[in-house]
Amino acid sequence: MIRYLITCLTILTLLLSVCFTVSGEQPGSGKLPIDLSGGFPLTQKFDIDLKVYEDPTIRVERDKVFSPEWQCTYYPAFITIKDASQLRTLPAGESFQSRTLTPATQMARRVNAVLAINGDYYAANDSRKANSYILRQGVVYRDTVQTELDMLLIDEDGDFHILKAGPALAETDKTVIDGKKVINAFQFGPALVIDGEKVDDEYINDPSHSPPFAEPEQRNQRMCIGQIDSLNYICVTCAFHGIPLTKLRDLVLSLAPVKNLYVLDGGESSQMVFLGTKINNVKEGGQNVRNVSDIIYFASAWDPSGEAVITVGK
Repeated sequence: MIRYLITCLTILTLLLSVCFTVSGEQPGSGKLPIDLSGGFPLTQKFDIDLKVYEDPTIRVERDKVFSPEWQCTYYPAFITIKDASQLRTLPAGESFQSRTLTPATQMARRVNAVLAINGDYYAANDSRKANSYILRQGVVYRDTVQTELDMLLIDEDGDFHILKAGPALAETDKTVIDGKKVINAFQFGPALVIDGEKVDDEYINDPSHSPPFAEPEQRNQRMCIGQIDSLNYICVTCAFHGIPLTKLRDLVLSLAPVKNLYVLDGGESSQMVFLGTKINNVKEGGQNVRNVSDIIYFASAWDPSGEAVITVGK
């Protein structure tokens, strides 16, 4: 009887092991935990001439373009990931309840980010931003809402959803959308493209839909993030003299057919970090950067031991 039980337990253990392996939850499988941990170590070091980082779970292609048409230098980055968990957020402090500030480069290095950009500066001291909604890595840290600001929700499949500003925003469930759990939410904006449709110039240029000092019609440094299609994204930042928001929308649409496009914190907070090094405004502005409260980043889920073998699409 004892031998029979031991045999059964051995078989059960083997079955569970197989199921665990097939499920793709083991390290190197292409799925990261939904928490404040980071990605797998990077397999390449930063080089000024390196434009593409790629492993079996992620591909990031970045560039620097001076455009007479748009009268600015802009930095586009195209990102494809294998799993939605590779699109992540991180606070400068221990949690998203902290008001700690630090350069985006330090946060990016902490979590092995392939590409990182500044977030929505949730810890800003002015009264409007201090009450904005905070849902990060599946946890609601602050449930107050700025109803005049558009909101970006990113669900468990990595899909973007934009909720336009208005009184109903306060009462809307922001933890679930279209039956899927929301992993990250942002309040800065405004939205530039919603469900494939350009947001009207009049709405974008209305300063009541932007945080203070955003000056939508002025030439300011900008940062935006957009979804092109499933697990396929674009981030664009404009250098120094910058660009008005409506032209930023049109610039991004000239680069990719984005479904949803959303503005994040700008000005000196605009920071794009590739393999741990800030790549925007480096020659023009030196290495002095503003401390920020949070980053959005894309991480590798590949274990170099070879357990992850699925190649990401291009």
